Amino acid sequence: MSDLLTLSEGAVLTHLATRAELASEVLPASDDLRLWARLADGEGVPLAGGGRVRTSLDTGEPVLTGPDGWLAGVEPEQVVALRLRGGTLELSVTDLDDVPAERVMRVVQEFGEQSLDALRAFAEGLEPSPGVPVDVVVLEVLMKAPETFADPLPPLSLLLRNASLELRDGRVGIVGAPWDTASVADLAPLDIIRLALVRSALRTYGEGADLSKAVTYLSRSEAVLARIADEVEREPLGPALVEALPRTEPAALLLIARSAEGEGRSFEAAGLISEVLFLSPDLAPAVRDAAEYAACRTDPGAPLPERAAHLFRQLLAYAYRPARRRLIEDLIALSVRVAEPALADLALFENDIVGEFLDARAEWLRDDEVELLGSWRRTPLRLWEVLGVSGNEITVAAAGDEGEGGAAERVTLADELLSEQALPGDLMLTRVLSDGAGPHVFGHPFKVDPARREEMLALLTDPVDPYAVAAFFRRPRRAPGLLGATDEDAGR
Repeated sequence: MSDLLTLSEGAVLTHLATRAELASEVLPASDDLRLWARLADGEGVPLAGGGRVRTSLDTGEPVLTGPDGWLAGVEPEQVVALRLRGGTLELSVTDLDDVPAERVMRVVQEFGEQSLDALRAFAEGLEPSPGVPVDVVVLEVLMKAPETFADPLPPLSLLLRNASLELRDGRVGIVGAPWDTASVADLAPLDIIRLALVRSALRTYGEGADLSKAVTYLSRSEAVLARIADEVEREPLGPALVEALPRTEPAALLLIARSAEGEGRSFEAAGLISEVLFLSPDLAPAVRDAAEYAACRTDPGAPLPERAAHLFRQLLAYAYRPARRRLIEDLIALSVRVAEPALADLALFENDIVGEFLDARAEWLRDDEVELLGSWRRTPLRLWEVLGVSGNEITVAAAGDEGEGGAAERVTLADELLSEQALPGDLMLTRVLSDGAGPHVFGHPFKVDPARREEMLALLTDPVDPYAVAAFFRRPRRAPGLLGATDEDAGR
């Protein structure tokens, strides 16, 4: 600790105080004041004027605390300066009117270089994080040039974000660094670096910037290209960035196509994919996209029930594209993984992915297919009771629809799989759709415990909340799905 005090002597760090921080009489110390949090851990550091500054982790993130009223002279949105002098922290307010530019550049350059070094070390398995601790870099600067922090500089968090760096939990990395380390566990070290550098180039693009290196990295690694393409579909590129990407490069064209797909312009995306495949016929992500687009054009000679089954498969493929996959994953997080097929069906209709599919791809559909999809959108999710099973036919009645003196709606389904699994008295939550010739269950039903019948019926109001339905099956007495899942499966 004595070496740390000696090295930090005379240094001043700053922080832009907020109203909430001043009301709580604490200063956050994850980023701007990280070095002082390290010094003040344990017994704390004396504060000029009395009392001690200590580091607290009571709220999860490190904060600096002091004696009652230690921040009384600070107003919201003022810059607080904390200087270490003679082993004591001095607190003041500064206006930062005359900031030494060369010192700012020195700080930014050091953080940038060490962020890249941290990324490389992480990719090679030498470090657990793709970022470097803020206090470590500040100490490195103080060792190289002690005068750097002799005068107040803008808060580190502001400087670093303006320099296209990211701060997470007291660490600094380049924009696009893989902070979710598990997400890149299957990538080779060089691909981890390429992925982060391409992300950084795309997310920090400014007019006139050179994207040639980013495109080269994409062209050299199909694994990186596939991931970036998925990310672009989730968060489409801005017009300036689309314009800047070279259309002579297959990787760049793929990103432009995915951006169009993410914005619901599938017809345009399909044309771009054709250009990609002309330049690079074996590029796997483009081959997959082309196959999906081609599948939207059905055989005009096929009967509508046959095309209806194909259409439902195309809906599911569309739901699992990067721009919408999160809707299904969010439902799974609230429910159980074994229920994923049923949850995918739930997401299709209750999040109106069917409507998005129609908006994006109706140009490829036949009139009777568009009409059929429109009827599907109007078909509600209902709870059905199995009345009887005969051969491959199953007769069900809509639960909760019994009117005064009337009978519930009954439907007979020809379904070999359901008829093998269902028993009279079972309750299934599903959407009975028309296939153009009669009723049909295309999706995977949820099996509902009869003891929870009324609880489920209460959830089937208009509009149905898919998240409430998913959460209902988080605690099933019997596992969801009519296709043989067990309680043990649901618990895994």
